[in-house]
Amino acid sequence: MILGLIKYHILTLAREPINMFFGLGLPFLYLFIMSNQLIGNPMMVDGALGVFITVTTMVLCLTDSANSHAYTRQIKFLRRLRMTSVKPWHYIITGILSRISVLFLFIVAFIATLVFVFDMSLADRNWLLFSIVVALAFSMFYLIGMFIANMLRNAKMSQSSTLVVFFVLLLGGGFMFPLDNAPDIMQTISNGLPPEFAITTLRNVWMGMDIFYGHYFVAMIVATIAFGVLSVVFFKYE
Repeated sequence: MILGLIKYHILTLAREPINMFFGLGLPFLYLFIMSNQLIGNPMMVDGALGVFITVTTMVLCLTDSANSHAYTRQIKFLRRLRMTSVKPWHYIITGILSRISVLFLFIVAFIATLVFVFDMSLADRNWLLFSIVVALAFSMFYLIGMFIANMLRNAKMSQSSTLVVFFVLLLGGGFMFPLDNAPDIMQTISNGLPPEFAITTLRNVWMGMDIFYGHYFVAMIVATIAFGVLSVVFFKYE
């Protein structure tokens, strides 16, 4: 059953090549655009890695998995699963396992690019802790997406909501424009959004800083647990 669900999620992901191209290709494009700023600036390269991983994670979790789930609700496909022994948490866990493998493949390719093109050093990295934080960040965004995809009774509206939330998080997370010179209220809001939790925690662990600095790591754990519970409670098969 578990392997069957993982295969289903992988096939769903493969049917949306545009999302794959956008999510996995956009960071490389942005890296090319920023190349003049990054070459010879190892601190900036290290600091930017968490941003690129977070953007890709958000695409995989919000514009792909959550959007696809809302769509399968809309076409009544999930109604068949209700007739089986599949539980909501089975569906959610296998969705995370199937897509997180894609994210880790992207990270390997992206880090290799940073090493060979921008001379990023891999010395003194805590790979185990970094992998755990990546998995936690992915789970957080996946569960946020699943909650949104199931939040509304109308599946079509849920599908639209995932895209709205994606762009709101992009805007609020400072991806669209830097927030350094933004009003204090904007910076406060940004610090309280999931993208900032992920970016700061990934940056801290990658650069060997205190992972518990600020509220970000703890906030990410709390958000993951909270949205995990909500995703199961509000899960809809149709």
